Amino acid sequence: MNEITEWWQTHIPNGENVLWVGRPDQGYFPPRLALLYFVTIGLLIGIWISSPWLVETIRGLWKILFVTIGFAFLLWADRFLRAQRVYVVTSQYARQINKIGKSKKLEINQFLNFSFTRRRLSFDRHPFFSFDHLSDPDDALKALEQAREALK
Repeated sequence: MNEITEWWQTHIPNGENVLWVGRPDQGYFPPRLALLYFVTIGLLIGIWISSPWLVETIRGLWKILFVTIGFAFLLWADRFLRAQRVYVVTSQYARQINKIGKSKKLEINQFLNFSFTRRRLSFDRHPFFSFDHLSDPDDALKALEQAREALK
């Protein structure tokens, strides 16, 4: 936790009390998308194994190589972006703070509705703002309810 305390606190203005801090899952495959990744890897392995019978020209082999490199880049980019993200719930805002790229914030008020699934905390009427790939969304949910109750 000390590693992320160094940079994300500069995004929190004075006067806001931090109630919860979390990060997305840092594994190679986020749990919600792991099955999709494993199926894609299996398909790529199958294509490479059967490539002597499928590919008739060197051009076809290059296509398979570029698809494989592109998929590996997507895996790396997804993991890199998750490592650069921190979720913060303060007394006034829910924030998605990104080390690289634009950070987002959502004001907490009595009209803010949210729900959670196994690993995601979604905000109703805000489809592009969510806390994804959380190992335990219960703590974030409790902090959001605490911030909403404090406003009443």
